[in-house]
Amino acid sequence: MFRVGLVEAQDATNCRLRVTFPDRDQMTSWWLPMVIPKSQNDKAYWLPDIGEQVVCAMDERDEDGAVLGAIYSQADTTPVQDPNKVHWSFMDGTAIEYDRGSHVLSFALPQATLTIQASGASITIDGQGTVTITPSGEVLLGGAATRGVARLGDSVVCPAGTGTITTSSTIVLAE
Repeated sequence: MFRVGLVEAQDATNCRLRVTFPDRDQMTSWWLPMVIPKSQNDKAYWLPDIGEQVVCAMDERDEDGAVLGAIYSQADTTPVQDPNKVHWSFMDGTAIEYDRGSHVLSFALPQATLTIQASGASITIDGQGTVTITPSGEVLLGGAATRGVARLGDSVVCPAGTGTITTSSTIVLAE
C-alpha cells in the first residue's frame, strides 16, 4: 500500500525512519528501512530530515514497509526547474549542480572548504579562499602565459599579480 507521511524519527546507524501518517489519525510507524540506491560493494547514504514528507510502501495493516524516498510539495518546492539539471542543495547554502545541456559542473560552497584528493595529493580551497596544493609528485601548470620554472620561495608574476611559491615540492613547472 502506498502511503505519504512525515519523518518523525531517524535511526542514523541502521538507516531507518519512523514515519507519522496524517491520514491514519497521526499513527506513527515502527522503524522502517530507507530504500537506498546501493548498499553492498558501492554504498549510498542520505536520510530524509525530521518533518520531511516521504512516500512509503506499507503492508495491508500498516505494520511493516519501507520508505521509498522524499517528495516535493507546495511547502517544499524544487530548487531548480530544468530537466537537464541534476542538483543537490544543502541547508548551509552549498549546492552541487550538473547541467547536461551546457555541460557545466558547478560547486557553490559559501564559507566552506573544498578538498579534492587523489593518489596521495590534494587541493584544498578553504572558507577564506586560500588554495593549498599538496602534491605527491610534480605540480604542472598549463597554458602559454605561464611558461617557466619556479623554485620553492621564488617570487612569481602572473596575470592576477605577484605572489610567492610555497610548496613541499622543490620545483613547480609551468608549461
